[in-house]
Amino acid sequence: MRRGTVVIVEPYSSGNMLAPAFRQGGFSPCAVTLSGLSAPNSATLRLSDFDEHIAYDGGELGPLVGRLQALDPVAIVPGTHTGVKLADELAAVLTPKLANAPDLGSARHHKGDMIAAVAAAGLPTIRSLCTSDVGDALTWITRERLSGRDLVVKPVDSAGTDSVRFVPGGHDLRAVVTGLLGSANRYGSRISEVLVQEHVKGVEYAVDTFSYEGRCTVNDIVRYHKVSSRRHIALYASMEILPMDAPGNDAIIGYVKGALDALGITFGAAHTEVMVTEDGPLLIEVNARLSGGGHPWTCELATGDNSVDRMVRYLAGDRNIPDGYPLQLTTLAIFFAVRSAGVVSGLSRLDAIVDLPSCYHLQVNVQDGDYVPETSDLFDAQRLGMAVLAHSDPAQVAADHREVRRIAAEAGRPGGFTIDPNRGGME
Repeated sequence: MRRGTVVIVEPYSSGNMLAPAFRQGGFSPCAVTLSGLSAPNSATLRLSDFDEHIAYDGGELGPLVGRLQALDPVAIVPGTHTGVKLADELAAVLTPKLANAPDLGSARHHKGDMIAAVAAAGLPTIRSLCTSDVGDALTWITRERLSGRDLVVKPVDSAGTDSVRFVPGGHDLRAVVTGLLGSANRYGSRISEVLVQEHVKGVEYAVDTFSYEGRCTVNDIVRYHKVSSRRHIALYASMEILPMDAPGNDAIIGYVKGALDALGITFGAAHTEVMVTEDGPLLIEVNARLSGGGHPWTCELATGDNSVDRMVRYLAGDRNIPDGYPLQLTTLAIFFAVRSAGVVSGLSRLDAIVDLPSCYHLQVNVQDGDYVPETSDLFDAQRLGMAVLAHSDPAQVAADHREVRRIAAEAGRPGGFTIDPNRGGME
């Protein structure tokens, strides 16, 4: 039985999981793509999964609304970062009962407005300034007594650590801000504003949620392990899905739910990143969409459920989506990195990872002889590949993680595939 059309705006990255799931649930999937943007994960688009495809040129919204009205959509959701704003606008008009608060739309995709909205709700936030003027940034640093302190500068509209800069001691702040303003991000959009923030120390977590009728349900809680980089923000080394009842999770969950409320998120998936400091959680950012890089698959491996399936079940009539999850398998996703640019070789050594007892997945996206740049962000890491470990015994995953690091350290010479041997991990 056909249950209606679901519109997926920019169905890239993890968003390519939505159409098959909706079709299996009895819905007709429709893709809306934005022309003129250079999606870094455009190869993940599978138009054969859709009954309809509409290319939107970014002009007047009326004609697009008219075409979608003819399909009588039951829901409109973003597939990836570039679809959040348009999906919000379309849902407010076409599916208002399944739309996030329209008056807070900018706070869901503009990082400066996001921090301001969360702070206005009374939640603690990282000291931040949104600006398009380097002089304002320098004045703010003095006023906030942040001179000589480490800083972070990022575009107000970005994803996957794209164009995020770490500024040790704040010494190159003028050059960093000037270099970002007017440049293009990985999606081809011009950077006109940046967020300058105090660099806070702690442990970074992510919480994936699905909200419906104003009720937020937690799908998974992830702890990131990162390693320092010479010129960039810290690089992802691995991410571990934690038990729901792990110590400290209650504070993280409470903060995240408060942030989602502050941003008016009442329907759909969200991926929220926080830094847990000595003073408690602080918001890094909320992404009003699925987590990227195929993470919903990893979540399902670990817990038996994910945001995609919860969304399909809800639209099919299920009103008993659980708030929480059982951790069925200890699950760890490991990212590869290249510390210095060069030509890689000896990648066949990575094949030994497949034989590890907990290895569920190994993906290597480069070949011997390929030139690879120094890894600077999550997009670079995903282009190299990853390994996913999962097992009922946490000790087995920890042992295999050490072995993956050893194997990777021997592969990819002279360019240097690596997983930092002294940082991260589950030990």
